[in-house]
Amino acid sequence: MNTTNFKKETNFKKWAFRFLVYLIFINIAAFYLGVNFANGFDNLDLYESKMTILSLLGTILLLAGIIFTILSVTKKEKKNYQYYISLIGYPLFLIVTILSMVLG
Repeated sequence: MNTTNFKKETNFKKWAFRFLVYLIFINIAAFYLGVNFANGFDNLDLYESKMTILSLLGTILLLAGIIFTILSVTKKEKKNYQYYISLIGYPLFLIVTILSMVLG
């Protein structure tokens, strides 16, 4: 009987890339919500609750994606487009987030 040690390895760069794509969709949804709210100030409570949920979800995805990108770099995973896009995308989103907190 052949007994080999099968160790499943987590693909951190893949998860970091997925979270970056989800983060982009959340930011598009927040932009769309903000533009549509500017047309008529009908329901401020509903707008604030939706924006709070999107903001919280975006922050969680940003932090998780940064963690997965750091893990991918430290584990020296094989480099491909997911690795490079995550390596460039998360610092950009982090800078935009910090600027929006300072200037907003």
